[in-house]
Amino acid sequence: MKNFLLNLGLLLTTIILFLGGIELTLRLTGLVHVQPIPPGIYQSANNPQISYKLIPNMRRRAFRSTITTNSLGFRGPETDLSEPIIALLGDSITFGYGLEDTETIPARLQEHFPQYSVINAAAPGYNLTQQTAVYREKIAHLHPAALIIILHSNDLENGGGKISILDKNGFLRDPAWQGENHICTPIQQGVLRFISGKCWLDLHSAFYIAVKKFVNARRGQEYLKEKEEQAMDQPAQETITDNDLKIYAEQLDRLNTLLPLDLSKLFVIWPEWNFHAEVRPKLKEIVRKRGFAVLDLYDHFGNSPETLGWDTVHPSAKTAAKAAKIIAKELEKVVH
Repeated sequence: MKNFLLNLGLLLTTIILFLGGIELTLRLTGLVHVQPIPPGIYQSANNPQISYKLIPNMRRRAFRSTITTNSLGFRGPETDLSEPIIALLGDSITFGYGLEDTETIPARLQEHFPQYSVINAAAPGYNLTQQTAVYREKIAHLHPAALIIILHSNDLENGGGKISILDKNGFLRDPAWQGENHICTPIQQGVLRFISGKCWLDLHSAFYIAVKKFVNARRGQEYLKEKEEQAMDQPAQETITDNDLKIYAEQLDRLNTLLPLDLSKLFVIWPEWNFHAEVRPKLKEIVRKRGFAVLDLYDHFGNSPETLGWDTVHPSAKTAAKAAKIIAKELEKVVH
């Protein structure tokens, strides 16, 4: 009995030291943070219709990638203003969330159009109201030769959504945010959901958070695949209403008043698991009536574009490169 208790004590001590070593390593290396770390790439904008913008002349790690901005506050290298300009508006898809500077769609388009300067004027969370204000303040005076808008369906839902605000710590928040504390979101799948004290671990343990990220990423990809397959057999419930389309059309009209009549305009519909089979034809009609050529990437990716391995929305580097090639081919048809 004494030997058993001694061996049990040694085993428990070994386990504690092992887990403690992992915890210490994760904390010291900064691979995992116990408290949320702001991306550190935003600053507040004076224009409330923009709300926040990228910090200019910056090079920083965020979203598991290196983000570099130029003096204009756009992601990418310095813009050669002596060349004709292709400007891209959009949200995190266009911005290149999770991708290196050279892997974003605008960066890939620059490779296809070396005779132009391609501007990535997108930022995570930007809706069409913000994109319009960015065009008015930062792009119009550059007299671009072409404009590309890349739309994800969430830019249509709920009238395009509310404009996020930047809190004092550098996080993007809903405008109704009241400063809630970091809440517990423990693992809810498999045997790990039965761990005692999991909420405390979620708020204090780097090792637990690392495991949670792995579990959530794996489950997220599995869930995404399930939704893609289900949507192939039976159309998913539509999340975009006719009123959402009406609001978007009005927003697009406001942008259109800023655009020169001879500007080449391309509108790109980004695919996701939901086909939005009823909405897409209506959206295309709205956009074409306003002088945009339309590229529907559902025709090329279906409802299953490859995403980042740890994300279920944003494109992988492979998907971004393929999309840029398709966009470039379409843009050649409309550039004057």
